[in-house]
Amino acid sequence: MLLDLLLAPLLAQADAPPRPGPAASCPSDMVLVEGTHAENVQRICTSYRGGHCFDFFPGLFAAEPRFTPVRTCMDRHEWPNRAGALPVVMLRFIEAERECAAVGKRLCTEFEWELACEGPSALPFPYGHAHDPAACNVSKPYRGISERRLASDDPAVRAAETQRLWQGEPTGSYPACVSPYGVVDMVGNVEEWVSTSRPEWPHRSSLKGGYWSKPWAGCRGTNDSHGPMFRFYEIGFRCCKDPRPGP
Repeated sequence: MLLDLLLAPLLAQADAPPRPGPAASCPSDMVLVEGTHAENVQRICTSYRGGHCFDFFPGLFAAEPRFTPVRTCMDRHEWPNRAGALPVVMLRFIEAERECAAVGKRLCTEFEWELACEGPSALPFPYGHAHDPAACNVSKPYRGISERRLASDDPAVRAAETQRLWQGEPTGSYPACVSPYGVVDMVGNVEEWVSTSRPEWPHRSSLKGGYWSKPWAGCRGTNDSHGPMFRFYEIGFRCCKDPRPGP
């Protein structure tokens, strides 16, 4: 009886479908992400290792404010948004903004990204509730970096160090790494620039999704440590845009 009382609020929040808006359409290389983002999600962890939760009790979560409606078209793949292409890295946040703007898009927001990754049922991983090390590109061994070479003023030196460290895969290489909305490689492969949604974060730039050597990466968890001029060997991005009115 006590367990039922404790779980009742969680069950009430589980699998709540988003309320559909007016018909909308997106370009063929983008997907429609529509629903309500909950700023905080509470789950029951069933496997906790090394300071991170790897498995969660399936189907149970409690959504907490703030609640933000989301309706956006999102690139299906990491930039350059082409199936089978290698994701572009080593661009600053401001450079990623320019790349998106040049094709009539913008960087996705933090809340758009999280909803697209976890879907309306607030999955902790895009593919489900239990961590699967083979589902996404998250389990490559870490390679130590040379900060000096990576920050060199010589583009050739930076490129050589980036290539030495590179363990990314062509987008779409992991068939299971697809979110409920159909967005590919949101967890692992390359970390992604997003526009910060939380006003308490120190920068307007944030990072989501982890990269190829971050086995605990999931849909939640924001790297808020780096400003718009930062660049790194494992940082990429994807773009968003407002949907067109549907027929």
